Amino acid sequence: MPLRIGFDLDGVLADMELALVREARTLFGMRQTTPKGEEPQTPHAVMSDLVPSDVAENAPLRHEMHLTTRQRRQLWRHVSAIDGFWESLEEIEPGSVARLAALATERRWEIIFLTRRPRTAGATAQVQSQRWLECKGFRLPSVYVVTASRGLIASGLTLDIVVDDTPENCVDVASDSKARTIAIFRNQEPPPPFLQAMGIHLVRSTEECLKLLVDIDVSLEHKAEGALERVMRTLGLKQSASA
Repeated sequence: MPLRIGFDLDGVLADMELALVREARTLFGMRQTTPKGEEPQTPHAVMSDLVPSDVAENAPLRHEMHLTTRQRRQLWRHVSAIDGFWESLEEIEPGSVARLAALATERRWEIIFLTRRPRTAGATAQVQSQRWLECKGFRLPSVYVVTASRGLIASGLTLDIVVDDTPENCVDVASDSKARTIAIFRNQEPPPPFLQAMGIHLVRSTEECLKLLVDIDVSLEHKAEGALERVMRTLGLKQSASA
């Protein structure tokens, strides 16, 4: 059976953080100032506060932007008015989408892209995401805009593996489904220890994730072949040389 794999978009393949940082600099300049009566955000919480909670909750951080609550709201109002914002993102690792597409074709994986992207001007978040993936080299992508727990979705879609960069989503999948979970943790800080304790695979890049997926797939193939050989021996049969 081919692997059924759920791939998160932002933080895994698409660089939403960098796009938000660019828009913040356009609005507020390179150096952030704090309006009177408002406290700046602490560095370790800046980007997770910058991105709406329904997009990325507790995501590992790669960029630091010191914005107030008022500035964050202004930034997201600005972003939501940009026609085709989700189509404008860059890949975090150039070529990773095309690499995933090639492996999916070669190994017959079934890929479903998962995202919480909110509405912006222009086409729906789903259509923009599909166009972005096709532009980067993945033909006919299946995109599911998530409105519920990733674990429940993984269970409902009978996914074998889910790839995500948000610890909360990874825990949901590990707790509420039978899917294996791969967490892409790009932050320089050590990942939360509870992730590994829950059996979640940790990698530092999309490329490392793809290599792990191939290793898992090959391992499953070998296990299947070994099981078949044992059945054949039990039945006193021999496989043909061309099998």
